[in-house]
Amino acid sequence: MSLAIPPDPELDRDTVRTAVAAGNIPCLLPVLYQLTGEEKWLSPPYVPTPTKGYEEHNDGGFDPQIQAEIRDAVTDAVLDWCNGKPIAHPAPAGAELARLMSTVMGEPVSEHYSPMIAEQLGFTPYTPTDVGSTIRSTRQDFGVVVVGAGISGMTCAINLEKAGIPYTVLERNDRLGGTWWENRYPGARVDIPSDLYSFSFRPKNWSEHFARRDEIFDYVSDVADEYGITDRIRFGHSVDTAAWDENEQHWVLSVTGPDGEKQELRASALVTAAGLHSTPNVPDFEGATDFHGQIVHSAQWPEDLDVRGKRVAVVGSGASAMQLVVAISDQVESMVVLQRQPQWIAPNENYFRQTDDSKNWLFDHIPFYRGWYRFRLYWLYTERTYAALPVDPNREEKGKLVSSLNDAYRAYLTSYLDSQTAGDEKLRRKTLPDYPPFGKRLLIDNGWFTTLRKPHVELLTDNIARLTPTGLVTADGEERDIDVLILCTGFQQQRFLFPMDIRGREGTSLRETWDDDNGRAYLGITTPGFPNLFFLYGPNTNPPGGSYITIAEAQVRYVVEAISRLVTEDLSSIECKPEPYERYNAELDEANSTMVYAMDGVNSYYRNSSGRVVTNSPWPVADYWARTERPDPADFTATKRRIG
Repeated sequence: MSLAIPPDPELDRDTVRTAVAAGNIPCLLPVLYQLTGEEKWLSPPYVPTPTKGYEEHNDGGFDPQIQAEIRDAVTDAVLDWCNGKPIAHPAPAGAELARLMSTVMGEPVSEHYSPMIAEQLGFTPYTPTDVGSTIRSTRQDFGVVVVGAGISGMTCAINLEKAGIPYTVLERNDRLGGTWWENRYPGARVDIPSDLYSFSFRPKNWSEHFARRDEIFDYVSDVADEYGITDRIRFGHSVDTAAWDENEQHWVLSVTGPDGEKQELRASALVTAAGLHSTPNVPDFEGATDFHGQIVHSAQWPEDLDVRGKRVAVVGSGASAMQLVVAISDQVESMVVLQRQPQWIAPNENYFRQTDDSKNWLFDHIPFYRGWYRFRLYWLYTERTYAALPVDPNREEKGKLVSSLNDAYRAYLTSYLDSQTAGDEKLRRKTLPDYPPFGKRLLIDNGWFTTLRKPHVELLTDNIARLTPTGLVTADGEERDIDVLILCTGFQQQRFLFPMDIRGREGTSLRETWDDDNGRAYLGITTPGFPNLFFLYGPNTNPPGGSYITIAEAQVRYVVEAISRLVTEDLSSIECKPEPYERYNAELDEANSTMVYAMDGVNSYYRNSSGRVVTNSPWPVADYWARTERPDPADFTATKRRIG
C-alpha cells in the first residue's frame, strides 16, 4: 500500500515543510526511521506520550523545540528520498516492526501484532496462490459460487480473481455493497474512522473522518470496478436452497432470478457472504394492518418518504436510530422515540469533521505515512476497546464492577452523560444504562442528547403494545398520534444465513444442525458434514472492536487458500473434522463467558434465545488473524478427485 507512492523530484522544500507541519508526529517518527535508518528517532527524547482516548495527539506530547526538530528532519528525509536516496527500511517485520508500533502509540506493543500489521500496512501483502493454469489444464469444470456482494463477498471475489479461480457472485439486491446499499436512511454513516473502515489493499482519500453512506457506497463500487469483479456479479439472484451432491462432489443451488424464474447452478465450492446485518427484524405489532400511516424499517428506507411536517415515532435507540433521529429531528412536527434500553455513548470531536487537504496530501506524498496513520486508528479503536471487555475474575475483592479499565470507562462515560443532561434529571435517568460499557456496542454522540432535549422530541422508555388507526399505544397505556412509524429494530443476527436452506451430506439441514439460532463453525468459517462450504461473517466472527473489514480480509485469505488446495492437490472435497470443530467451540464458549457482554443482566443481539453468545468473537483481532493465517490440512478430511 504505502510503497506504491512514487517519489516526486519536483517537490520543493516549502511545500513539504508546510504539509509536514500539519502531520501527526507519532506517525511521522516511524516514517523518519524507515527513510533514514537512524535509530535515534525511536529513543528518548523522541518517544511520544500515550494517546488519551481518541484524541488526535498531533504534537505527540513534545515541547515545541522537539516538534520542530522532528518535522525538519522529516522534511529533509522526504526530499532526500525524492532525489533518489534509497529507503533504509522498506519492509520492517518482527521486533523491528514492534518498535515502530510502540513508537506510534507511545506505549509497548507486542511483536505478536507484527505479522498482521505487516500485511495490513502493505509490507508483506497477501498474494493468493495462482492456480489458474492448473484449472485451465486439468479442472475446467471447477468453479466457485459466492453468495452476497457486500464487503465480504467483494473481498472474496477480488482474491478469487487474483488466484485465477472461476467464480460467480449471486446478489439478491440490484446493486452491490450489502449493508451500504440497503441502509439509505437519513444520517447513515460509518461509526469507525473511514481510514480504518476501508480495504487495506485499496486506500482512499476520504472527505470526512467518519464517511457518510453515499461516499462508502461509491467507494466499494469503485473498488469492484477496478478489480474487475462487477461483471461477475448476477444481481437480483436469491439463493433458495443449496444441497451437496455426494455422487458428483459438488453443490447444487436453486436460485430465483430477477423475474422470478428458477435456475439451477453447480459449484465445486460454495462461499456464503450473506452478512450479519442482512435480514431486518420487523416486529409484528397488533393493529398494524389497521394503521393508516406508514411503517418503514431503517434498512428498507423508501426513496420517496418525506417526513417533513409529520408526526413520527422511532422504535429503537441503537446506532441506526441515533443517526436517523438526529438527521430528521428538525424536519418533523413531532417525534417520539421508544427506547427499550439506553446505550453508552462517547464523545468524538471528529465525528462530523471534514478531512483537511493537508492530511490527504501527506497520504499521497509521504511514504508509509498513511499506513502508520491507519495503524494508529486500529490501535485506538480495536485494541484499546478490547482491553475493557474481559471481566476481572477478582473484581469483587478489588471492589470493581467489571475491571479497573471498564469501570474507568463507566466513570468517564457517565460524567459525559451528566454534562449532556445537566438540569434534566428525568432525561438523565432515562439515558443512563444500568449495564457495563461494551456490554453492547459503544456508540458515538452525534448530537443525540441535544436532540432529545428539543421541545418537540419525546423519549419514552416503553414498548409498543399495539397500533391504532391513528397512532400507537405503549405497554403503560400511553397514546400518541403519529403519521409515520420508523423501525430501527435491527436484524435477525442470530439466524445465520436465514432463510437459505442448506443441506450437506445425507441431506443434513444446516438450520436444524444450528437449532435455527445457535450457529457454530470452526473459526466461524466451516462446519463438519458440509464439504467445500465456507462462511464469511459466520458464527462468532463479529470483532470485539474496530473494523470488520480486517476480519473479512483474514477470513478470505483462509477460504481462498482452502479452495486453492482443492486444485493443487487434485481434491474433490475437504471437510472440517469434528475434533477441531468441537475443541474450538468449547474454547470459544469458555472465552466468551468471561466477557462483559456475557454478564448477567446484559441483553443484546449478541446472544441467541438460549442466552449463548453466537455473534461475537472473544479474542483480540490479531489473535483471530493468527488462527486463520493458513488452513491446517490436519483439520480437514480430504477426498481425492475421481477421474473418469
